Amino acid sequence: MELSPEEYGAYWRASIRVAAGALVIFFGTRLTAPLRTHPEVGASALGVVLFVLLVLVGTFLATLGVARVVRTAVDAET
Repeated sequence: MELSPEEYGAYWRASIRVAAGALVIFFGTRLTAPLRTHPEVGASALGVVLFVLLVLVGTFLATLGVARVVRTAVDAET
């Protein structure tokens, strides 16, 4: 698979999106843990909502990155 400079750049930008998505999920888990384990119901609910939102954002970023990596690989093969 030979990549042109443009395809190579697109591949690495997509890889950065995947890594950014993973980091959002990781830090979302770490940052919301105190809220999710708090004994108050309101704080726990806020922690769960924030956790779900951050996981959705991270998953969205990672999916965009994976889609771009696959598209770049398919374009390079054709």
